Amino acid sequence: MADSKLRVQLIGDSSRLTGSLNTASARLSKFGKKISSIGASMQRFALPLAIAGGAAIKMGVDFDKSMTKIKSLVGLRGEQAMDVLNASLKASAVGLGEVSQIADLATSAMNAYGSDTLSASGATDVLVAAVREGKLSSEELAGSMGSVLPTASALGVSFNDVGAAMAAMSRTGTDAAQGATQLNAILMGITKTGPAQDKAFKDMGLSAAGLRKQIKEEGLLAGLASLKEGIDGNTKAATTIFPNIRALKGVLDLTGKGAAENAIIFKNMSNVLGDTQKSFDKTSESASFKLTKGLNQAKESFAQMGAVLLETLLPVILQFAGFITKLFTAFNKLDGSTQTFIAALGVLAITLPTILTLFGSLLTAIAA
Repeated sequence: MADSKLRVQLIGDSSRLTGSLNTASARLSKFGKKISSIGASMQRFALPLAIAGGAAIKMGVDFDKSMTKIKSLVGLRGEQAMDVLNASLKASAVGLGEVSQIADLATSAMNAYGSDTLSASGATDVLVAAVREGKLSSEELAGSMGSVLPTASALGVSFNDVGAAMAAMSRTGTDAAQGATQLNAILMGITKTGPAQDKAFKDMGLSAAGLRKQIKEEGLLAGLASLKEGIDGNTKAATTIFPNIRALKGVLDLTGKGAAENAIIFKNMSNVLGDTQKSFDKTSESASFKLTKGLNQAKESFAQMGAVLLETLLPVILQFAGFITKLFTAFNKLDGSTQTFIAALGVLAITLPTILTLFGSLLTAIAA
């Protein structure tokens, strides 16, 4: 009888145990799903937000660096600085290189010739036309042209003629650096004075002062044509004026067999006003430009957001950097076992979302 009662009791307990386990299983499954959801949510929202915020801040930093670089290169203030920036942006948009490089050349030209004589748009107009007329890349031209400007402006050689000369020389395979060196050597030879130079000019039927006057009034090519005539009659005198062979090569390059074509280049380069704007208007109608403009607008918005984030978070970042420095200083003073324990906690904190997701999945599987 006792045995029968015992069996009944066990059977009864077994049914209650099954119910309890089913209830516990359901709760465990529900809890596991919640844990998985928490881990997944942490990964789903934290990572994209971190990436977006980090990208925005990076773009903000890059934009700030670019503007700082341009400001340091321009060295102008107020309206003139904005004119340089606007002209350089348009020149860059039509494919003439980086804004900072164009701004550097435009500023150098304005400083050499005077901002009252040469505007920012006037400087970029010459650059646009010189690339069109010659066989030089804008980067080459912008990187080399500036070295000629102080001597050219002192002699009264216009910026247009400098661009024309370099474009013309490039037609025969002279690169921008060589062209700048040759042109500079020519102009330096004309500016030198002394008994030997005066006699050499006289032997060629010229005078240095007269040649400089002709260049200033009639243009560089007219002066070089007169010089070519004198060289043809007296090569020895020419070598006295131009001991650097590169100067003579430049004169012959501009006034030799290609003189007629070069004259056309100089003529075209004499009136380039508005070339930057014309090229910009034409380029702005292309599909590629419109696509680039749309992408740039998105980048601009992101950069603006990054600038705000950077300004807002900079004090926090600096404070956090100081905290981290102090923390590592204190960490380095701990013994090895303590460092290992703290490092393990750090790894655990970093991997917590993944651990929660896996743990939740495990509980769900067990419950099932």
